[in-house]
Amino acid sequence: MTTREQLYADILQEKEEMMDQHLHSTQRLNAFHDEIMTQVFSRAFKLHEQVYGPPPCPYSLFLLGSAGRFEQGTISDQDHGIVFQLDTEEASTYFLQLGQTFADGLNEAGYPYCEGNVMSSNPIWCRSAAEWKNQISSWIEEETLGTMRSLHMIYDARIFHGEKEAVSTLKKQVSIALKKDAHKLKRFFENIQYMKKSVGLFGQIFTEQNGQHAGSLNLKQSAFLPYVNAIRVLAVSEGIELSSTLNRMKALKQVPAHAGRIPEYEEAFRTLLDFRLRALKNAPDYDSSHYINIELLGPIRKRELRHILKTAESLHHYVQRWTTKG
Repeated sequence: MTTREQLYADILQEKEEMMDQHLHSTQRLNAFHDEIMTQVFSRAFKLHEQVYGPPPCPYSLFLLGSAGRFEQGTISDQDHGIVFQLDTEEASTYFLQLGQTFADGLNEAGYPYCEGNVMSSNPIWCRSAAEWKNQISSWIEEETLGTMRSLHMIYDARIFHGEKEAVSTLKKQVSIALKKDAHKLKRFFENIQYMKKSVGLFGQIFTEQNGQHAGSLNLKQSAFLPYVNAIRVLAVSEGIELSSTLNRMKALKQVPAHAGRIPEYEEAFRTLLDFRLRALKNAPDYDSSHYINIELLGPIRKRELRHILKTAESLHHYVQRWTTKG
């Protein structure tokens, strides 16, 4: 066992042994994830500080993706970034190395490196406040599917350590720009417009036809992300900075234009969160944690899943009409 593995071995053991005790709700599960990641950061920062000294300026470490939304499942990779206040090469080097040490620690504690490299060890996701402002402006101006995807990710940011205001500033920049430009908001939706057909006219559920997951449904792509992505678009259009999908729905219910539709979507999404916990808690690895074998479901669970999938389609079409209307 390497020195780095030894440093986080007891945290990994706690995560593996205690996980089952936190599966009665998504909220409790994610609070447990936060506890584990906080332990990792504490040790990573101590290790980093021994070599590089104290931080040269105030900074904010934020979580992205499902961790940012407080919606992690039992198995989760890592997504995180840093914004720091001093725009110098020294500060950049310091925080990039901190991001690397944190990413390494999370990996040892059972959170695999992000395949897309969305981590604070990557200069794209570790910047000064001035650089972040320029980068977000550039992403908005370019309005490609790739840059819009990055804006989606920023809007899911949740402060994990440091000053809250810096992350709020980034999200405000995104929201203000998209709210005042109907074309850019439409582009923001187009980034998540493609939705794989998952349920047929007569209620048949479409599963993977080939590969190791043949006969299974990708619950993340077919159900979970359609809710998350569509609600994020509405949140941006209304200037709602909250990160979690349920909190966004709660806020959207207070907006007259959406109040009549959101309760239906919220009920289905809550059902989906519980469904995911029950169905995927014994997944052997990160990739498998997104797939559910339809043949293993009883008639009641299948009916539940059909309702989740059909309601996701309804929400998707609602947001499409909303953004097109401008």
